Amino acid sequence: MLQIEKIIGSLPYGNSKPIKIVADDGKTYILKFRKDYVNGKDRSNTNEYIAYKLIEHFKLKIAPQKLKLIEIDDFSIELAKKSSISKESLAYFLASKGTNIAIEFLDNVRKTEKSEIEHKAFIRAVRTIDNIMMNDDRTLDNTNILKDQTKKNQFYAIDWGLSMDSTELYSDVKTNNINNRYMYFQNMDIVKRPDYIFKDTNEFTSLDKKDIEAIIRNIIESIPPEWETHFCADIMIDILTSRVHNKIK
Repeated sequence: MLQIEKIIGSLPYGNSKPIKIVADDGKTYILKFRKDYVNGKDRSNTNEYIAYKLIEHFKLKIAPQKLKLIEIDDFSIELAKKSSISKESLAYFLASKGTNIAIEFLDNVRKTEKSEIEHKAFIRAVRTIDNIMMNDDRTLDNTNILKDQTKKNQFYAIDWGLSMDSTELYSDVKTNNINNRYMYFQNMDIVKRPDYIFKDTNEFTSLDKKDIEAIIRNIIESIPPEWETHFCADIMIDILTSRVHNKIK
């Protein structure tokens, strides 16, 4: 697990108030917190963790970053208190002691508009992972897609923190309402919602669905044991498996 060596500062975007840090491997990362603005704890990190692991397994060429686990400990908390990060970032930092996630920082990128994105294979792959993860947090106003300024027609998708239907799946399990919406979570087409950026196409990337339940189970069971989201692990496994089989043709 990575350790925090240096805190560079808060980032100018993101409701979760992530920060830019240097880890003990010498690389620069975006640190995302266990506790953020989403109700509960570990929801956003769980969503990001599952999404990146599925992207890696299916070799979807939509982002070069690797997701790593990183520890917020007493030493890094003291670093944070002495840093210049925002009050919001510091509050989330202090509430997130333990295992968090770090995503490799990308240089020479900028936010992009939908009109710039014409790479059909990229669009298919993004729609595929977004639909599996129930992530519609990719709109005209906030594409959550970056353009590589050093390469022609190279784009990178980011941010699956609001997956699981804006984390409502976790809320439904907590409030014992999941049975009323189980089929909804299994079958809804989140990429057909009016605000979703790629709603005007029906294409997905073909996936090898062999042993998909075991693959998803391995991913979810590898989530750090301290994360609170383990309370609905079996439900996530079942629903995500159904979504791969039913929604990705």
